[in-house]
Formats: sequence, C-alpha cells, structure tokens
Amino acid sequence: MTEPNNVTEAEAERTAAHWPEALDSTGDAPVDRALSLLEAVHGAPVADHAGLYAAIHDSLMEALDAEPGLPTAANRDTTATRPEGEN
Repeated sequence: MTEPNNVTEAEAERTAAHWPEALDSTGDAPVDRALSLLEAVHGAPVADHAGLYAAIHDSLMEALDAEPGLPTAANRDTTATRPEGEN
C-alpha cells in the first residue's frame, strides 16, 4: 500500500528530521542541565513542544544570567536586602 501523498520510503528517509543521539557537554553544569531537557522533545507530541521549548528557554536564561560561584536563583535567599537598599 502506498502512502496517501505518494512519498516513497527512500524520499521519506531522506527528508526525515534526524534527532541527535546525545548532546556534547558544554562544561557548564547549569547549561548542560537546561540542554538535557531537549531529550524530552523527541518523544513528545507536537502539541507539547511549545511548552517544552519555553521551559528550556527559561532554564537557559536562568543559567546564563547566573553569576559564577553564586547559587542558582531557585536556591538564593530573595528576602535579603540588596546592596542598593531595595528589597
């Protein structure tokens, strides 16, 4: 039986999106954790991709905004007074 759009198996394989087996480490643990979330995208329904990409984006932004040597935003005491005198 042929596909409704008459695409041969060879054509389908040639045009199929190839997902990487594993990502290389960046050497930055918070960035690597954020990028590890990409593994969930491959098996997720397309309808879920936007939410997954948003979570990856937010995680990368947090990792990139963090000051080296300071705890992540989730582990910081946000009730402490800032040096500028603002809370």
